[in-house]
Amino acid sequence: MRKTSPGSNESKLAELRIVKMTPLQIALEQGLSDGGNLFEALNELQQYEIESLDDAESLVEALEKFLRRPIEAEGVFSPFHALISLFQSVTAVSPFQYLAKQGIPVLIEAYDARLPHAEEQQNQLLFAIKIFARYGMEEGLERLVEAARHPTLREGYLWMVIFEQLGDQDPLLPDLIERLSDPLPEGFVAIAFLDWVNRLTREEVINEHPFDSHEGLQKLQHWLRSSLPDEFSYAHSAAAALPFISKPQREPLLALAMDHPDAKVQMESAWASAKLGSESGLKFLARLCLDRNHSTTACAYLEELDHDDLIPDAANEPDFRAMADLCDWLAHPQEFGRPPDEIEQYDTRELFWPPTNDVRQVWLFRYRYLAETEGESDDCGLGFYGGITFSLFSETTHDMAPEDAYALHCCWELEVKEDLRAPEERTIQAGRAILEAGARGEYAEEDESDFDPDENF
Repeated sequence: MRKTSPGSNESKLAELRIVKMTPLQIALEQGLSDGGNLFEALNELQQYEIESLDDAESLVEALEKFLRRPIEAEGVFSPFHALISLFQSVTAVSPFQYLAKQGIPVLIEAYDARLPHAEEQQNQLLFAIKIFARYGMEEGLERLVEAARHPTLREGYLWMVIFEQLGDQDPLLPDLIERLSDPLPEGFVAIAFLDWVNRLTREEVINEHPFDSHEGLQKLQHWLRSSLPDEFSYAHSAAAALPFISKPQREPLLALAMDHPDAKVQMESAWASAKLGSESGLKFLARLCLDRNHSTTACAYLEELDHDDLIPDAANEPDFRAMADLCDWLAHPQEFGRPPDEIEQYDTRELFWPPTNDVRQVWLFRYRYLAETEGESDDCGLGFYGGITFSLFSETTHDMAPEDAYALHCCWELEVKEDLRAPEERTIQAGRAILEAGARGEYAEEDESDFDPDENF
C-alpha cells in the first residue's frame, strides 16, 4: 500500500476532511475504527449537543455499523449505552425528526437483538426503552408495553425515569395507558406506573385513575398492608392515589394508610383525606408542621392544598425552619435515608455569602445518628443551611470552629456553581480569604472581581 507523505496532496485532503468533520463525526469514526474505543471516544465529547442534520445522519450510520458487531457484555463503560444516549442530546427540530424516522427503527433492531439476553443486558435494554418513550413512536412504545410485562425488564429501577419521558399531550398517551392498565403490570414497574398516573391524575391530564379497578384496589391494599420497611415507599405511592379512588372502596384504604407505621405514609394519607375535604387531615398536617423531622413536607402539603394559613407561626420561625429543612435533606434516600436521632443548632450568623453575592443568615447544625450495631461508633456531622443545604461529611467535624466550617462550605458552593472565584484547592485558608474579602466589600459580582483566593493567604 502506498504511504501518504506529510506534504502530499492526499495528506492535505485528509487534513481538510478532518477539519470539516464535526467533533461527533470524528469521535464516531475513531471509535468505530479497527482498534478504536467507542466508549472513550464518545465520552470525551462530554455533554455534546446534536444541532445539525449531518450529525444525526452520522449517528444513524454509526449505529448501523455497530449493529454488525457481536453484542458486548453489560458494563458501566458500555459503548452501546454511550452511542444511544446521543439520541437524547438533540437540540434542534430537523435532527430530531430525522432520528425519529430513520434512527428509531435502527435502535429497535438493536433492542430486539439484545432482548434474548435480557438478564445480561437489562440496563442497556431499559435505556433503549427510555429513548423510545422520549421519541413517542408507535413501534417503540410497543416495546415499552412488552418490556413492562417482561419478567426481567419489569424489575428495573429506570422505569421511574422512563414514564416521565412521555409527553403529557402525546396523542398516543391514552392508548398507552389503556394497554398498561389491563392488566396492570407486576414488579417494580407497577410502582413506577402508579407514581406516573398519580401525577397525571393530580394534574388533570387524565380523568380516570388506572388503579380505580378491582385489580388496582387489590394492589393498593397489598402495599398499604405491607409491614416490610423496603416497601414503605410503595405504601406512600399507594396513599397518593387515594383521592382518585371511588367510594366506597377508598374509605378502608384511607384507614389503612392512617394506621401505617411509617410517618410519611400517614402524612400522604392526611393529604389525601384533606384533599377530599377532611378537617382531621388538615389538623394532622398542621400538628406535624411543628415536628422537625416532618415539618418541611407537612408545610408543603398545606401550601399545595391552599391552606398555608394553618401553618403555625412557630413552624416559620427562622431557626426552626433551618433545622427542619436540614433534617429533610439528611433524610433524603441519597443521604442518610432518615432524619437524625439528635440535632442541635451550633451556630448562626449574618454575613456576606460570596456564592450568592448577598448578605444572608447562615446556620450550622450538629447532628448525630446513633450506632445501630454494638461496637460501631455514632455517625456525627455538621450540616450547613443558608446557601446550598449540605454536609461535607469527610471534611467538617462535630467540633470544628464555625468560621472554618463556613470557609469550607463557601469554597464547595463556589465549585458547585462553577464560579471563577472558587480556589484550585478547597481549604479552610482559601475559604476564609474569600469570606474576609467579601466582608470588606472588595468584590460583589463574579465577573467584576480579580480577587485570587490562592494569593491572599
